Amino acid sequence: MYLRKLHRRSRALAGRWLTGVHAYTDTLAQRRPLWMVSLAIDETNLSEGLRAACASSAMLLLGLLFDHPDFSWAAIGAFWTCLADAAGTRRMRFVSMVGFGLLSTVAGGLTALAAGHGVATAAIAVLLFSWAGALARIWGAATAQVAILAATACVVMVTHPLASMTQAAPFLGLYMFGCLFATVLSFTVWRIHPFGPSRRAIRAAYSRLAGIARDNARFLAHDAAQADVAAHGASYRSQARAALEAARVALAAVPPARAGRSALYDNLLLALSDAERIFAYLIAVTHTCEREQQRLRQDPRARRSLEVMAVLLRRLGQAVQRQPETPPLELQRRLAGCGRRLEAALGALLPLRLNVDFMELGLPRAAQLPWREAAFLALGQAWQTAKVNATPQSLSWRHAARVSLATTAGFLLVEALHIPFGYWATMATLLILQPSVSTTWPRGIERVAGSVLGAVLAVLIGLVIYTPLGISLVVFPLIVATMALRRVSYSLHVLFMTPAFVLVADYAAPASEMVYAMSRLGNNVLGCVLALLATFFLWPDREADDLDQRLAKAVSANLKYLLAVLAAGGKWDSAIARLRREAGLASNNAEQVLQRLRIERRLDRSSGVGLAALRTLPLLRRVAGSTARISLSPQAEPAPPALQQWIAGVSGEIDALLRGAADASAPGPCVADSLTPLQADAVAQVQLLRGLLREHVQAQAEETPGKLTQIAE
Repeated sequence: MYLRKLHRRSRALAGRWLTGVHAYTDTLAQRRPLWMVSLAIDETNLSEGLRAACASSAMLLLGLLFDHPDFSWAAIGAFWTCLADAAGTRRMRFVSMVGFGLLSTVAGGLTALAAGHGVATAAIAVLLFSWAGALARIWGAATAQVAILAATACVVMVTHPLASMTQAAPFLGLYMFGCLFATVLSFTVWRIHPFGPSRRAIRAAYSRLAGIARDNARFLAHDAAQADVAAHGASYRSQARAALEAARVALAAVPPARAGRSALYDNLLLALSDAERIFAYLIAVTHTCEREQQRLRQDPRARRSLEVMAVLLRRLGQAVQRQPETPPLELQRRLAGCGRRLEAALGALLPLRLNVDFMELGLPRAAQLPWREAAFLALGQAWQTAKVNATPQSLSWRHAARVSLATTAGFLLVEALHIPFGYWATMATLLILQPSVSTTWPRGIERVAGSVLGAVLAVLIGLVIYTPLGISLVVFPLIVATMALRRVSYSLHVLFMTPAFVLVADYAAPASEMVYAMSRLGNNVLGCVLALLATFFLWPDREADDLDQRLAKAVSANLKYLLAVLAAGGKWDSAIARLRREAGLASNNAEQVLQRLRIERRLDRSSGVGLAALRTLPLLRRVAGSTARISLSPQAEPAPPALQQWIAGVSGEIDALLRGAADASAPGPCVADSLTPLQADAVAQVQLLRGLLREHVQAQAEETPGKLTQIAE
């Protein structure tokens, strides 16, 4: 009863807290430098943090009640079980949580028993289970999450050697009890609404749209001479596109039994459709702001309208999450009014229309098969995937081998040097190692930064907290922050997790918090170093350098989108929306590859394509903005056949240029006399793109005569 009341109050508290944070960040955003990217505050999940904190703190209080320090392992099991909770249907969540509890208990118990028979057998157990945990990524994100957490349990339990099953039974029983308690709590008192993940995903999408509006307002308030303006705007658009795709997936995952007879589902689908239209609208607004910045800087109306629009978009996302059964008509009316004021300030015909039509998800609907059929189907698919990856040539296989060798090396190192709390080093190695340098390096930096600040926080807490009861109470808010912020920032997640684990360790074996905190910090640094060394020297497989292919697809997709919009005029239909989405995804993919090459310092070795991409991708964003303006303008008319033929001809020429053909046949100049201003703007962007790529191909031909870059479509 009390826990259920706490759950309801936590949801209300989370709403009020997020409202305050959002108001603060909206004010703070105006004072930040233009290059700074805000944290994903809307990804905060206070309810999830409270659930994990209740489960873990309850185990610590039971240990205090029964004077049994080993209940700290039950608290750790409860915390890990909440981490293993896979978003999705109730069945997916139940399988992930119960599966983690059973898998981590069995694998961790075997590792502890192996440790009881010597370092050699313990190292073999760590090698096998860390390899299996890393290989599980071939079966998807949810399976990888459960498996890597189970492997983490193994590298932690190896420090608790057990001589026999008689000795192991009470210890593993307590740990399993914590896992089961967290599972029961999640499906009784702290239940998640079937539409909860999709509601949060749509709120996150609206938050990203608010970020675009806020970014445009800051852009109009700053000097255009800043070099990173284009990259910054592109990052916000990329994040918004990713958030919209995540919302599509979340809605598609709703079981048909729920979606088919629910007005709530229809409201969410309409909210996502509006979000897609708003995204296209903001792309067009961004393009107008870039072209008219000098004029608009003298007129504060546009900046004020964009700031208000950012606030309204964020509130819309909150309203959709809190009360999806009631359409937020008042907020939509205010947003439309803000759009009209912005349209007048920009001096461009950009009407913002909402509640127009439903979106076609374009994703297969989630099928709810009976338990037995679903289990057999999943096992069959898993077996086929395992056979495909059961070869040393598989990147996943080599990544698993890299993880297992690095983790085992870390275990043997801390054992040989008798480093206290050495499992933190092996745990850091296991969790930091990613398939490529571009992902391992930033994750390691984030973990070290979070550990440094977390160690300082642990020392400060340890100066005033001594008793087990005080530790149990202080752990509660730390776990709340750890879980609530894990999707916001990995550094913040580690920052609060560090003192939480330090205090739980102190609960089991009282000692100096300074020793615990400094050991945690040093071992995390050691784990990061081992992970980076393994990434660079153990099968240093970097992801494929396919920037040339990604760039070609991005150019092709954006020109197809432009051609379709020119042919349809200002018409908006599902085909136009699909092409716009494909163009955005293709540009995002190329930008991600470009960013990865920059992190791995391979940009200068990417056959010269990297330098072209640095100039081409921002220009593609402008092409998309010009296209969006045409598609939203009520005065847009279908382009004349000559213009459509010219665009198609230029598209073929650019395709040949990207294949390295410097002598590609070029269509004649476009006659701009009969073009509307919007069509002329699009033609100007295409001509810039064409000239840039031709200049690049000619430069490449001069540097490497006779060498052609082969592009596979």
